[in-house]
Amino acid sequence: MDCPGEEKQFVQDYLDRIEYTAYVRLQLCDALALPSGPVLIEKRLVDVALLAGVNDFTLAKWQAFLALRQDFSEAVGISTYELLPGVVDATFRL
Repeated sequence: MDCPGEEKQFVQDYLDRIEYTAYVRLQLCDALALPSGPVLIEKRLVDVALLAGVNDFTLAKWQAFLALRQDFSEAVGISTYELLPGVVDATFRL
């Protein structure tokens, strides 16, 4: 966000034209895992916020990740958490 206004607009226009395919949207995988293994998305998002901090875009990013997880769950017909081995253990491990 530290670039001139015309560059911001160029980037925004470019991003607005991109079609986010299911393959691209698999960035969801990063939001579902810690080094210890798969976890609930909320745990991962809080982990990132604690490491990197929050900004004006944090809430919108979190909402987008939660919506993305819901989209994938609906697409496969079950919760994405059911597809991830050990998600409960990794989420609640101390």
